[in-house]
Amino acid sequence: MAALITLVAICLSAAGVGTAILGVAVLAIRREERNLTLTGAAPDALSRAGRRLTGLYVRSPRRTAAGDWDKALT
Repeated sequence: MAALITLVAICLSAAGVGTAILGVAVLAIRREERNLTLTGAAPDALSRAGRRLTGLYVRSPRRTAAGDWDKALT
């Protein structure tokens, strides 16, 4: 009986963690779409967490000398 209670507790905990992760991702995606902020750095911690969970990142342009912009685009 104790093993069954322990198993149920573990399953409920795992379900709660999964639901929390999914909730963070959903809230972050909605906020990013509403604010149109996917082209720059994440504006807040929730958006950063959502980007980390979904694997989204924004690449910044490479730094080059002022006259080498044509080489930077290749």
